[in-house]
Amino acid sequence: MKEDFLHFIWKNKLFNTNALFTNKGEGLTIVHPGFHNLDSGPDFFDAKIKIGDITWVGNVEIHSKSSDWYVHRHEKDPAYDNVILHVVEQDDLPVYNSNNNQIPTFVITKHLDLQYLKNFNNLIKNKSILRCQNKLKSVDSFVIINFKYKLFFERLEQKNAIIKKLLSRTHNDWNVVLYKTLLKYFGGTVNKEAFEQLANLLPYKIFKKYSDDPFKLEALLFGVGGLLNENKPGNPRYCLLRKEYRFLKAKHQLSELKSNSVRFHRLRPIGFPTIRLAQFAMLYHRIEFLFEKLMNIEHPEEAYELLQITADKYWDTHYNFDKLTKTKKKTIGKDFIDRILINVVVPLKFAYQKHLGLENTEKIVEFIEQIKPEKNRIVDIFHKIELHSQNALDSQAIIQLNENYCKPERCLQCEFGQYIIKNSL
Repeated sequence: MKEDFLHFIWKNKLFNTNALFTNKGEGLTIVHPGFHNLDSGPDFFDAKIKIGDITWVGNVEIHSKSSDWYVHRHEKDPAYDNVILHVVEQDDLPVYNSNNNQIPTFVITKHLDLQYLKNFNNLIKNKSILRCQNKLKSVDSFVIINFKYKLFFERLEQKNAIIKKLLSRTHNDWNVVLYKTLLKYFGGTVNKEAFEQLANLLPYKIFKKYSDDPFKLEALLFGVGGLLNENKPGNPRYCLLRKEYRFLKAKHQLSELKSNSVRFHRLRPIGFPTIRLAQFAMLYHRIEFLFEKLMNIEHPEEAYELLQITADKYWDTHYNFDKLTKTKKKTIGKDFIDRILINVVVPLKFAYQKHLGLENTEKIVEFIEQIKPEKNRIVDIFHKIELHSQNALDSQAIIQLNENYCKPERCLQCEFGQYIIKNSL
């Protein structure tokens, strides 16, 4: 049996707890299994058991075989001296701690209902993207709804950790954090990494200095983004931007991305990096105090009104520098704003509220539940197997479920998997 399965059985006391004995024949009572430790050290802290007439409080270590104690060198590690019980599938060797005291051993498999093991094996042998899809309908609706909320906030906490690191690197400047995070997500799936590098190469302080001139902002973004490296004498706009960038580059000692770091391949024209950077430039030109305004938004409709910015009129007839197109204003659309709200505004709101000690999860939930669910391959796959997304909270939860539980095969940590293992007959 896998050790993590034994952890699951022990944690949830999914074994017959009557008439238990240690390997020495002493009566054993499990008062409390302890608290699961996911870091280094014993597997469970602060367990409470009774051996014979004596009550013990301490740690529990779990292995497939008793001899694994020595494989992991626990007999030399004082961190394991407070282990009061060794829980195993197979007892093949007595074990001692660093003080040479023998540790009582309990063979859990003698008391295990094998149906739980069968349920677990049925889950892990299914190689579909959602291993439990054939059993998902049996999961109580309350469990599904509750776990979706947990997944959403788990994802928010992960993003909060990234924001906190960025905040510490930027001397607690929330405007810089917004600038870097927003520019990254303006790159979309294809150019996210390149735009993040661009934000690192183009300091916010320099960029913001020219916010009164969208042409200079474009020159900086296109130049540092490696989009002005060629010589195009027949293209007046391009040449002017290139000339402006070379001046600003020398003045501020800037460096740029390599040519072709920013990609156009597999993108619809409205998502071309040239359009997104032009929109980003106009956004910072048009809106003062952007961070404060975004943090004060209480409804997505306010964001649509604030962020539906149109790029410079040059881009009405261009998607790139090389080709003239039919006239169409390049305004930031609602779908793109939704992605910015989901990936930038909501995580920043959550992090900023926590930073101020004003955490209000109800408002965060109320806000994101008014946004349409994302459209992507993972959300579509889960929709087809009856795990639907009604709003952006649901789609974020499904992405988290796939990335943190389904892909790494963590069925035992997933509340859907736990329910199925415990309840399937």
